[in-house]
Amino acid sequence: MKLSYDFTVSRQLVHRSAVAEVLLTDWRQTGPDMFIVAAQWPRGHSLYGVRGGRFDPLLAAETIRQVGILLAHVGFEVPQSCAFLMQRLAFDCAPDQLHASDEPFDLVVTVEVGGVIRRACTIGGMRIDVTLRHDDDMVGEGSGWLRCISPSTYERLRWGGAARAVGAPPLVAPADPASVGRQLPADVVVGPPGPEGIRQLRVALDHPVLFDHPLDHVPGMLALEAMRQAALAAVGRPDALVVGADATFPAFLELDRECDLVVHSVTTAPDRQLVNLHFVQDGAVAVRGEVALSR
Repeated sequence: MKLSYDFTVSRQLVHRSAVAEVLLTDWRQTGPDMFIVAAQWPRGHSLYGVRGGRFDPLLAAETIRQVGILLAHVGFEVPQSCAFLMQRLAFDCAPDQLHASDEPFDLVVTVEVGGVIRRACTIGGMRIDVTLRHDDDMVGEGSGWLRCISPSTYERLRWGGAARAVGAPPLVAPADPASVGRQLPADVVVGPPGPEGIRQLRVALDHPVLFDHPLDHVPGMLALEAMRQAALAAVGRPDALVVGADATFPAFLELDRECDLVVHSVTTAPDRQLVNLHFVQDGAVAVRGEVALSR
């Protein structure tokens, strides 16, 4: 079944404002709750750019995020007015398949949808399991869990339905970019280490990628980037490649509250290091995560 890479899908279908941030170009349904999606990774992305001749593995996470939203809309008729909540996102990449060349990096994403919460005329949530292939080689795989809720339900979930003005994020100085695997201070989303190595989350509302559109909470992709940066700093290997990550979001991560990134453990496996960490806000865990780094 031929897929097109000529144009992106509508930016509204993946909840992006800038067309440049849309990774998906086409889709087809192949069976009950089965789909294939076309994606193309840019070589010159401003945040997830090619480094060391390899594509940034966090493009896999963003691809999974966009695929879930797209299929909820086009495959299950979730209205555009609904809010989407990322509950968990996990991915694993094959480092040897991430090499960039002069050719466009076209991907075929095979998707199986499960755990569908059916509603009268739409759905309330689902899980997607995906495999990403380039030229028939498996680049990565992963899963995403999301909820789809009406505007009125979202209002009830946020702060118990009470009106609340979201204030400015806390002022947090950026960590040394070189220590967290970044080149520009503007892309650093964690602060320098404090007591016991705890870092604060740094939220820059003017970041053109992480805040492509206004939000009343910290987006999941910012949390994943913070996980990456904290993990690289924790092992003292800022040039290490992320080969996988798993993040669970038990609570909203508020924009205007201080948030600590706490690294709990670093373990070593034959081919990777695993960094386990939590985001702690107002005394409660808002995100649980694990980052896998190549050895």
